[in-house]
Amino acid sequence: MISKPLNRKEQQSYDEWFAEKEAIKRSEPIAETGVQQEKRIQKLLNNFEAFCQYYFGDDFELAPFGWFHLKAVNEIIKNENLFLVCEWPREHAKSVLIDIFVPMFLKARGELTGVVIASANQAKANKLLSDIQEQLLFNKRYIADFGVQYRSGKWETGQFVTADGLGFWAFGRGQSPRGIREGGLRPNYGVIDDIDDAEIVKNEQRTDEAVDWCLGDLYGAMPTKASRLIVCGNRIHKKSILAKIVGDVEEDDPKRKIVTHIKVFALENPRTHKADLSEKGVPAWKENYTRKVIDDKMEAMGLRLSLREYFHKHLVIGRIFRDEHLPWSKLPSLTAYEQLVTYCDPSYKDTKKNDFKAIVLLGKIGIYFDIIKVFCRQCTTPEMVRGHYALAELVPQNRICKHYMEANFIQDIMLKQYETESEERGYAIAIRGDKRKKPDKLTRIEDLSAYTELQHIRFNIEEKQNPDMQELRDQFLGFPDADHDDGPDAVEGGIYKINRPTLKGKTTARTGKYKHNSKRRG
Repeated sequence: MISKPLNRKEQQSYDEWFAEKEAIKRSEPIAETGVQQEKRIQKLLNNFEAFCQYYFGDDFELAPFGWFHLKAVNEIIKNENLFLVCEWPREHAKSVLIDIFVPMFLKARGELTGVVIASANQAKANKLLSDIQEQLLFNKRYIADFGVQYRSGKWETGQFVTADGLGFWAFGRGQSPRGIREGGLRPNYGVIDDIDDAEIVKNEQRTDEAVDWCLGDLYGAMPTKASRLIVCGNRIHKKSILAKIVGDVEEDDPKRKIVTHIKVFALENPRTHKADLSEKGVPAWKENYTRKVIDDKMEAMGLRLSLREYFHKHLVIGRIFRDEHLPWSKLPSLTAYEQLVTYCDPSYKDTKKNDFKAIVLLGKIGIYFDIIKVFCRQCTTPEMVRGHYALAELVPQNRICKHYMEANFIQDIMLKQYETESEERGYAIAIRGDKRKKPDKLTRIEDLSAYTELQHIRFNIEEKQNPDMQELRDQFLGFPDADHDDGPDAVEGGIYKINRPTLKGKTTARTGKYKHNSKRRG
């Protein structure tokens, strides 16, 4: 019988499969007695890291696991009934760990009754399932210790049964997994891996339907008493399937009570594990990546994609402000500017859902409006006041810098905070009220595009790694779809004041008295 020649795609797929098969077969069993084998197996079944190194080390060239890998595995091992969401960055071994290592570990320990893997479509789910299928078929060390896994007649793409009667299934999003079982065994280990895609997140109704499918059809097909469901992926959109499964779509939304959530950022504060893009941030998987490797990849991807893939932050780009229209520039000395202003756009409440308190130090030189330094945070009023003073102190004493705040915000409580700060520092900054009757906020901010399209608004490149500057830039890029726009609003206020020098900015409020002329600012 003459076989039909493979086309290019089929040949490429076959070549990849063959290479994976040969790589797996490199892991030869070690020479030992039966007693030695039994003792070694027992040790490995009580040490996940050693288990993975022994059975998969040659194939995957494993780096040491990160804190989040070990935390996830610990949750899985100690809880036979678990709903775990691993919200991890790209290239942080989600699929390898959750789809291959963990279920093979549980199978070796006798804790598995079957596996179901779901993804955005059938092809992706089949590929994910084939990774563990190949290990069970070709991994000589695993076979030597736990027996032949292949079962003739029930070993197909997208669905197979092992020699000991455990079923493995792959499903694309929306396909019916109802009633899946092999004999009397339902799968007690489920994985939802990269369930989101670029198309579905554009349609919230479809996203909601997919969430129902994950929680109802798929999770419902697993045993009620004891089953482990792990969702892994990164948050590619604010209202993605993963985000809605976790529950915290909006900042103050509660997480789903049943969910154990492990969220990881490519660069983090090692103490808190919160995202940290500043110079102090370190790779979450420092055992595998250096800071330079992460920085280089982010530089190549660009800000928008880096934030999405490595920090779970989605920006809608291009509606008003585009990345290429907001240049990073080497700025001149502060003494070179024709005008300098700070502009504060505060907010009333201090809850995490409230708007940002934003202060910008702007300079006008020729045709350019330069964003020199920024304070842009969700914080208390005292912290904002200290931030305002910190910006004011950057200005040389021989230069005039006017300090503004929206007049309707200049309340007694804020003035008191400025006065308290002035007493501690020995001088006060004069806060000038912006009393203009402002047009609609969205319109005012959108009008800045007349400057950005000409690249007349420049960002200080020396502040590129500063989280406050990054937050301001993110708010520009996400406008008007982002949750916050206080940073761009402060920039608009500052540019308006620079462009209206004839008003001379009459002071409507001052904070304290000038106690030490030698320390006087603006």
